[in-house]
Amino acid sequence: MKELKKQLQALPKGDVHNHLHLSAGVELLKEHYPDVHFKIPGSYDGFDGMMRFIIQHVNTLMRSSEDVVMLMDMAIRSGINDNVTHLEASVDMGLTKYFDNSMDALIRAVGGLKEKYKQEIEFRPEIGIKKDSALEEVYGDGIACIESDVFDGIDLYGKETEQDLSGFKDIFQRAKALSKKTKIHIGEFSDSRSVINAIETLGPDEIQHGIHTADSEEAIQLVRDRKIRLNICPQSNVALGATSSLKEHPIRKLYDAGVIITINTDDLLLFNATITEQFADLIQQGIFTFEEIEEIRQNALQGS
Repeated sequence: MKELKKQLQALPKGDVHNHLHLSAGVELLKEHYPDVHFKIPGSYDGFDGMMRFIIQHVNTLMRSSEDVVMLMDMAIRSGINDNVTHLEASVDMGLTKYFDNSMDALIRAVGGLKEKYKQEIEFRPEIGIKKDSALEEVYGDGIACIESDVFDGIDLYGKETEQDLSGFKDIFQRAKALSKKTKIHIGEFSDSRSVINAIETLGPDEIQHGIHTADSEEAIQLVRDRKIRLNICPQSNVALGATSSLKEHPIRKLYDAGVIITINTDDLLLFNATITEQFADLIQQGIFTFEEIEEIRQNALQGS
């Protein structure tokens, strides 16, 4: 296992499903915040349990814009440490509250990180928008982000069920007109019908998670025919109870069906599993061969 990890570590990787302020590696975090003593759980009590952990432990670290920038900086460095050469990471629109409610200030901060690390990693930030965001904010701050030279796309996330996505049609269309990538979180906890609805409503370029696409041949065919990449986070899915184990994870079924997939960290600070470690686990448990992992690795680097 040690030699396998060493071999995988040496390979360039793409992380294309990453929430930036939640993706600092634990070691880097404790170097900067030596008084941090919380332990990363092996599993959470579902999505709500994860949110409680964030509120109780992570949010207490964010007292100022400097803290937010430091967390994002550490996330980028954590990726570099795992030989991630291409990083697509969402920056939550709500983080403006730490920047005196100034989206311009947040855009400048993210732009500064792009410039700082441009020789070490291709960092392509996406504006992260919650599905319950007020539409006036979406079409104010959200549009400002995608029209800037800093942000390279949109990542729409939050509750997966009982959500009317039609209000986001125009911003997705605007992003596409500007050649910015569009993504939506769907199908981790929600069913395959929700995946179909999201595709038909918004026409995303990629889907974050999307693992329950595997439950329906109609959804599989739609994703496959439109060449929509599923950016999957196996350790996150297991830790949140979206699937019971790696062995039971539908990732293999999706791969065998010809769906384009990638393997990603989601939130390194919460799930404590690098891409190297997840590659190794999937090989060790016999879910994929090294050669298949190599194909999946390349998927995340396509177009980078």
